Amino acid sequence: MASENDIRKLNAERIELLIECSIQAYNALSESQRAQCAVDKVTPPGGFELIDSWSGVDSLFGRDKSVETYGVVFRTTSAPWRYVFAFRGTDSILDMLDDCGVEPQAFVPFESNTPVPDRVRVESGFNDIYRIGNGSDASMQTQLFALIDKYRHASRPLSKVYITGHSLGGALCQLFTLDLALSRPDIRTENINFASPRVGNQAFVDFYGAQTHHPILRVVNVHDAVPHLPPTELGFRHHPSAYLVAFHATDILGKMDLKVAHSSDNYQAVISCASSSGAGTCSNKQLQVAEDLTISSEIPALDDR
Repeated sequence: MASENDIRKLNAERIELLIECSIQAYNALSESQRAQCAVDKVTPPGGFELIDSWSGVDSLFGRDKSVETYGVVFRTTSAPWRYVFAFRGTDSILDMLDDCGVEPQAFVPFESNTPVPDRVRVESGFNDIYRIGNGSDASMQTQLFALIDKYRHASRPLSKVYITGHSLGGALCQLFTLDLALSRPDIRTENINFASPRVGNQAFVDFYGAQTHHPILRVVNVHDAVPHLPPTELGFRHHPSAYLVAFHATDILGKMDLKVAHSSDNYQAVISCASSSGAGTCSNKQLQVAEDLTISSEIPALDDR
């Protein structure tokens, strides 16, 4: 039987793995050919290989649709075959506009015998990116399930699927995880996401929580503004299971620098600091992340809250 320390170590290692996969999903986006995965810029984590990617469609007020690489799939290099679906976060101006949409919509799974209650609603911008294609290109939802079905019947079949993403990617990966729970309930999944905005209303959270074999963990910097959007006043809610960290830039206006508080690289730096400390905490007031940036981490991390 695994000890509490063993379980905590496994969770810490998994969080470290998935923040790295989330960062690599950003690297997959090519500036010159945005619809094509930049394979040469993606570095798989140790013990994994890059095997696939998928795209999504951004749209400006329903027009000017553009296709962009939105995620990558990693697979372990040895059995049991574990797969990681990593969604990238916000990159372009169009992404930012999609992030700001707050109109609630119904959640429509890929294919499911489990009815979704009428009261379940999700944020429209995230839902549109996940479900809408542009005519010649399949929707992200369709592409993802084509990959899942391919791996289910492959010579290296799915043992477990880890699903992750940062920022906008954290929202999209939650939609996909719920969709898998409904449309392919035989697949074992786990979702760990980073800096995610709120995805749906309380009915969405409750409905997701009823899928008990599909756990979720949100990793959140308490100084990050993005997880506070869309606002609760409009009915949006978070999943309750959260692992809290706290960091900000150390200069006098550090707590007001939204980009620093939201950076995936800074999330990774604090997570790595906590993991390597031995005690599972990071209280470094001068944590160097890049040559021109020092952040302060204020509270214990990796305590599985």
